[in-house]
Amino acid sequence: MFSILGTVTFVLILAAILIPHNMVSRVVHDEISAVGSLRAIRDLELRYAAAHPSKGFTCDFALLKAEARSSEEQIHEGALFSEGYKFLITGCDADSEGVAVRYTVTAVPVLPGETGFRAFCTDQTGELRYAANGSPDSCQPLSLPP
Repeated sequence: MFSILGTVTFVLILAAILIPHNMVSRVVHDEISAVGSLRAIRDLELRYAAAHPSKGFTCDFALLKAEARSSEEQIHEGALFSEGYKFLITGCDADSEGVAVRYTVTAVPVLPGETGFRAFCTDQTGELRYAANGSPDSCQPLSLPP
């Protein structure tokens, strides 16, 4: 009787320790993946703008997908969701000649607190930023190695 009770207690304590740790590890993995995807999208934007100087940047994931050269750069179906994050390209403002000179890419958790805590952003400057509250409206500079 005491042996079974001790075993059950041990299993419950172990589960109480491991389950939250596993959830945090998954969130960290999703956030790291989101930053990597932002870097890939940023690189594809630069490549697209160089290949289409009369158009500049694009807010169309399908056009970026055409610029991808390797499987590491593949844009996911529609490029809207990846590893618990939703991506959006906005702000493709054009100059007087119709060339898009600006863009903003945001990555927000699909389920805040479960798939990620922070939102991440980048734009034509290439600087990666984050928002601790999960809202891309308040992205601040993010210090990451290149």
